[in-house]
Amino acid sequence: MLSGKNLVLAEELLETIWFFNQKGWSPATATNYSVRTDHPNEFIISRSGVDKSKFQLADIILINSEGVILPPHNKPNVKSSAETQLHLDIYKRFPDVGCVLHTHSVLGTVLSRKDEEQEEIIFEGWEILKAFEGNMTHELREFLPIVPNSQNMDDIINKMSQRFHKNPHGYLIAGHGLYSWGKDIATAKRHVETYEYLFECLIRMRSL
Repeated sequence: MLSGKNLVLAEELLETIWFFNQKGWSPATATNYSVRTDHPNEFIISRSGVDKSKFQLADIILINSEGVILPPHNKPNVKSSAETQLHLDIYKRFPDVGCVLHTHSVLGTVLSRKDEEQEEIIFEGWEILKAFEGNMTHELREFLPIVPNSQNMDDIINKMSQRFHKNPHGYLIAGHGLYSWGKDIATAKRHVETYEYLFECLIRMRSL
C-alpha cells in the first residue's frame, strides 16, 4: 500500500482518472497516468488492463526509473502500462515535470489522424492558450506535434525527440491519443482540459 505523500498523490491521481473517464476521454481500459514521487528514482503509475470507470487506489502502483514494479505491488498479474517508457522519457527529459497524463478522447484522436500529414496542429489567437504553463498572452503560436503510432515505444520516443524544440505542452500519437504533462497533477490536468477545449473549437471552426 502507498502511504504518506505517495498516498496523497495517488488519491489526487485517482480523482483525475475518474474525471477524465466521466468526460469520455478514457474509454474502457485505455489511457495511463503517472506522478513523480519525492524519491528521485520512483514513480506512481496506473496499472494496465483495468477499466478506468472502476479504477481504485489498489490499481495505482509504484515503479522505478527503469519501469520495474516495486514491492508491494510486484504481484502476479499486476502490470504497468505498456506505455510506461513514454512516461519515463518525459520525466528524464524534463526534471521539473511532476505528472504525465495520457488520454484517448474522440476529438483529439480524430484530429491526430486528420492532421497527421502536417505533423502538428498550430493553435493561435485563442484566449485559453494562457492556460498553458508559461504562456502570458494569447498572441502566440502553440504547437502540438503529431507523431506516428507504433507498438514499439522507442519509435515514438525517437520521432518525438525531434519535436521538443518548439516547447510543446503535449503531443498526439496518430490514431491513438494525447500525452500532456505539467509540474504537478493539477497543472497537467489543466493542460489536458485546455487541449480538449481547443480540439472542440478547431473542429467546430472547420465545420463552419
